[in-house]
Amino acid sequence: MQPVTCNVTSIEKLNAFLYRIFLQPIEPVTFKAGQYLSIVMGEGDKRHFSIANAPTGNQIELHIGATPENSYAMQVIEKMQSEGQVNAEIGNGVAYLREHSTRPIILVAGGTGFSYVKSLLEQIVNLQLENQVYLYWGVKEYSHFYFENEASSWAREHKNIHFHPVIELPEVEWQGHHGYVHQAVLDEFADLSGFDIYVVGRFEMAKIAREDFVKQGALVEHIYGDAFAFL
Repeated sequence: MQPVTCNVTSIEKLNAFLYRIFLQPIEPVTFKAGQYLSIVMGEGDKRHFSIANAPTGNQIELHIGATPENSYAMQVIEKMQSEGQVNAEIGNGVAYLREHSTRPIILVAGGTGFSYVKSLLEQIVNLQLENQVYLYWGVKEYSHFYFENEASSWAREHKNIHFHPVIELPEVEWQGHHGYVHQAVLDEFADLSGFDIYVVGRFEMAKIAREDFVKQGALVEHIYGDAFAFL
């Protein structure tokens, strides 16, 4: 974990509730794909967000879902907008990409948790890893796939990457996976014992997913998610 001051270089609103932010640390930092940062709001007040880019370049990308009702995130956005600078701790978390594993990979993301798997996928591509990668991204409705084109492009351009969008409450014409995102994984793979599985989303989703994956053969030591530290 590295404390550092970051300048806010851009804030872009991607939809009604989602912000894409780029931070420029004032000094070099290092982190692993899949780690998160903590924005220091005050004494004993740190707000955690996934880093959305691989550890290349010199900026930090965040995807923050924030509404006036969600003060945890909205206060961070407002601080960035008003001050143009934040103090952060970078390189937190243990659910980083196991770069030397040769096991096939399942990435399970709920909602804005896509930012976490984006970091992993960028690093997989950067390192030219040959593991088969299965991305399952679940949202409540189709409009919440804010980076669908990018996810689809990875799948088109890399034969080892497979994208499976999942909609919890689909429109009538939707032909893809529907329901809970982790259930789509269970439906696809009868035996999960050979996979490295990365999970990000609401704590209750992560808990249920891990329990159900283990019932279907997944090894606990190969299921990664920072939510598990709080369960």
